[in-house]
Amino acid sequence: MRIEITTQHGLIGIKTTPGKLNIEQTPARLEIRQEIGQISIKTKKPKLKISQYEAMAQMGYKRASDATAEFARIGKQNALNYIAAKAKEGKRLQTIEKGGNPIREIAIEKASRKIERKGGFTPFARPSFNAEPAEVTITPPEVKNAAHIGYEADYIPGKIDIDYRRGQVNIYMRRYPEVKIDITL
Repeated sequence: MRIEITTQHGLIGIKTTPGKLNIEQTPARLEIRQEIGQISIKTKKPKLKISQYEAMAQMGYKRASDATAEFARIGKQNALNYIAAKAKEGKRLQTIEKGGNPIREIAIEKASRKIERKGGFTPFARPSFNAEPAEVTITPPEVKNAAHIGYEADYIPGKIDIDYRRGQVNIYMRRYPEVKIDITL
């Protein structure tokens, strides 16, 4: 008798679908709007006035009105001096009988005049200075909203999209196990 046993192993099949994770992100944004800063600045320039009139007047360069006033003063003084000199001469001539020669003395005095030199080419007066300082006026802009001085900001949050697909594992039998027994006589 003969026994024949044949076996066949079982096979399993595994089918997998991998998991999938998709993440899409939109970045967050910060939008800032800013007003242009405006400051008003007004300036007045400094002024320096230098007058050399006194120095120039000493050298003879005068305004017509000042020269006329000075000539009138000098003329008046010369007239008074002339009157005083003539009165003095008259008094000297009155005393001619007391002796001496007053006519000769007066003639000698008039013949030798004394010339007085006044000043020269260098003035003694200094220039006068008058300074007006500069002015700066700064005007800041008007504040409308004290919480946001000059700017506004908006925050826009980002979005995150997540797509997840689970993986799958399918196990199945590709071949079932088998045992065959043959008996022959």
